[in-house]
Amino acid sequence: MTAPLCPPDQKPGCSHCIMRGLGLCNVLIDMGWERPYTGETTIQQKKSNFAARRTIFHQNETLDGVPVICDGWATSIMKLSNGRRQILSFIVPGELVTCRLLFDRKLHLSIDAITRGTYRTFDLAQLRAAMTMVPPIFDKLLSAYNDERNRADQLIADLGRRTATGRIARLMLDIWSRMEKADMIEDGAIEFPLRQTHIADATGLTTVYVSKVINAFRNGSLVEYSERSLKILNIDKLRQLAA
Repeated sequence: MTAPLCPPDQKPGCSHCIMRGLGLCNVLIDMGWERPYTGETTIQQKKSNFAARRTIFHQNETLDGVPVICDGWATSIMKLSNGRRQILSFIVPGELVTCRLLFDRKLHLSIDAITRGTYRTFDLAQLRAAMTMVPPIFDKLLSAYNDERNRADQLIADLGRRTATGRIARLMLDIWSRMEKADMIEDGAIEFPLRQTHIADATGLTTVYVSKVINAFRNGSLVEYSERSLKILNIDKLRQLAA
């Protein structure tokens, strides 16, 4: 399946995609329309929808492609045999579900939806070929891989050394910076559809303690937090707490 030949601004979520700005969409989506890839070849890709609060990809599932979230929010989760889970990362619009799929077809984690949304899956072999032929593509995906690894390192520090307050502050700052980088701040706030159970599973805390910390942030005029949005009112103080 190849993408429809339409202007980039008509594709949902594309304005926030990591593949914008370097001609990546021209290579991966708009082939034959603006910038052909190796003359006649097109990278196969398929658009799919996902429902809220459903598993998109299962742990240990083998995939034939590399999915990129177009719109909607998802999370990567390690599910244990005893039924407990650890959220490893939150996936915002424009991000790969995991960069490890560039090198390994087998998922070591589960990808679960937070909200409803869409994703595009690109053929792995053709994507690897594009990476070797177009240096900006390689650089962009390498940057995404490094960002993912850095978030994993921060999670280790969270669970090993940071206080509960520091863990939640750093989580909010991380998502804020990623949304800011993608120019997704509107009226001083970002979309933030995370429930306290999501934050608890990401920080290794109980929902009761998460509620206590968030209320302290509110009472201290550090953030405005609702079920769907987050506004950081005192980013310097929040950074001090996350240090």
